[in-house]
Amino acid sequence: MSPHLHHPGRIALALAVSLLLIWPTAPTTAPLAAQESTLQVSGSGEVEVSPDRARISFAVETEAETAGAAGEANARLMDQVVSALRGTGIEPLRIESMGYQLQPRYRTVGDERLREIAGYTARNTLQAIVDDVDAVGRLVDTALDAGANRVAGLSFEIQDAEPHRLEALERAVNRARSEAEVMARALGMRLGEPSSVQGGAERPRPRPMMDMARMEMAMEAPTTPVEAGLQTVTASVTITYRLHPD
Repeated sequence: MSPHLHHPGRIALALAVSLLLIWPTAPTTAPLAAQESTLQVSGSGEVEVSPDRARISFAVETEAETAGAAGEANARLMDQVVSALRGTGIEPLRIESMGYQLQPRYRTVGDERLREIAGYTARNTLQAIVDDVDAVGRLVDTALDAGANRVAGLSFEIQDAEPHRLEALERAVNRARSEAEVMARALGMRLGEPSSVQGGAERPRPRPMMDMARMEMAMEAPTTPVEAGLQTVTASVTITYRLHPD
């Protein structure tokens, strides 16, 4: 047999092998991982607390022709106010100086509207801090009777707000979880562990009692009425829970 001639069986075998090598492989599809279901809810909590500290600011103003005379008169009047406040026997009571000013007063003279010093005004401000909020009205009356010209400010605060802040935060978390459980049941799911938590509770700031106009109206009464009221400590949270098939 000539070496240049190919056997028909060998040709068929070679063709079959060639076809097998170039035949495309069927694609295989792997099952995709099930995506995690989550539920995000928000909750808020509030706690009402009675303030247990008050801050009262008193101002003493005096006028005189000279700066020295205005300052001396102011010092005498301020000593009277401080002594009267301490004489109430209210404890604990802290008195702090808040500021002192001595300024000239001017007047216009002549046709050229020239200004000249007409006298001086001394202004001294002190703050009384008391933990007995029921004694605020008595302190206000005492200071005014002793020579204080006005009440410059009055505010109430909570000395230790941390326990109330944590209580409000706990209420916010419980409310958020309760809502999440209801929603999960309605969806036919089971509530899992939280995957993220955001939020918190702020410490309450001192709350001013009233503006000066209302304060002046209150002082016209025989005994100045002062009600501390309640302060609200608030908290809010946002929680994301995992959901599982029930």
